[in-house]
Amino acid sequence: MSPQNYRQGRITRALRKAWTYLRQVTGDAAYENYMKYCAANESNSNPPETMTRAEFYNDAQRRKYSTINRCC
Repeated sequence: MSPQNYRQGRITRALRKAWTYLRQVTGDAAYENYMKYCAANESNSNPPETMTRAEFYNDAQRRKYSTINRCC
């Protein structure tokens, strides 16, 4: 492997990690995280029913805006 290819690989990995971090922080990866959670809990005796992406989005919006969120 040439030094240039090695550098490009490191840059690519760093950018991929930064992109993954940004998606996690902003909540863009929430549905993927939910699907991983459902897959991990499938072996339980009562697994959760999986929502579609649209249902998940609507549920998240409902939870976000159905509570009081003011400081005073």
